[in-house]
Amino acid sequence: MRDRFWKMLGVASVTLAVTSQAQAAWQFVPADSEITAHVAGQGQRGPMERTYHVSDLQGTIDDEGRFEMPLRLEQTDLLGKKGGLGGLLSGLSSDSAMVTLSTKVNPAWLSNLQPGDSTTRNVTLTASGNHFERSEQVPLTLERLDQQYYHLTLAEPISVDTQQLMKLDNAQTVLSLLGYKRLDNAIPIEFNARLIER
Repeated sequence: MRDRFWKMLGVASVTLAVTSQAQAAWQFVPADSEITAHVAGQGQRGPMERTYHVSDLQGTIDDEGRFEMPLRLEQTDLLGKKGGLGGLLSGLSSDSAMVTLSTKVNPAWLSNLQPGDSTTRNVTLTASGNHFERSEQVPLTLERLDQQYYHLTLAEPISVDTQQLMKLDNAQTVLSLLGYKRLDNAIPIEFNARLIER
């Protein structure tokens, strides 16, 4: 009976360890994580260019290196004072993600860094929504700030294909409300995020 008890306890311990490993190993610090987009195109009165932000990023990287970050309309400054469209766009907002960004990184890229060190790696970033999915190689720079925090950024801005962007739900409506008749072919995107090791 005693042997059986210890065996059961051992199985429970192993199960708990395996379950714990499935949790996120690194998590974004929302207050210090954002995407910046420089949007240019033609408006009602001619060329126009504005800068918009997606703030409070809530991505995670698990201990196997799976990275996932959902983006929602509520995270953009379109609903705030900068965009000035809060009342008009609030009816379009929802709890579901407009687009989800995902990729796979080698966890050793993070864990092997010493404080003050950085590395740049090419990863395949996938953006997926209700009506599209697009993948491309992007240079991701990872820097270890101290024992607990990391900084992630793109080594260089990437460009978003506006034809793909217009496949998002409500994209045409939002574009019109912002005053654009059409967009240039690409939108330069910058990404900065702070990670905390859990």
